[in-house]
Amino acid sequence: MKAGDLVRTPKCGDIIDCECFFCYHNSSCVGLVIKRGGLHRWVVLFDAGEWELADFEVDVINESR
Repeated sequence: MKAGDLVRTPKCGDIIDCECFFCYHNSSCVGLVIKRGGLHRWVVLFDAGEWELADFEVDVINESR
C-alpha cells in the first residue's frame, strides 16, 4: 500500500446502533491513502474525515501509479 491508493474498509454489517467512526458518520468506507502513519499504519482520507488504519484493516481497490 502507498499514498494515492484507493482503499475500502469493511462495513460493520447489520450491527444495530453501531457507534464506530464509519457508521457514526454514515461513511461509504472508501478512502484515499494520503500518508504513512505509525508502524504498518496509514492515514486515509474518507468522506467522513481522516482516520489512521493498519495495513490489515483495509483492502486496496485501486493502486496509484
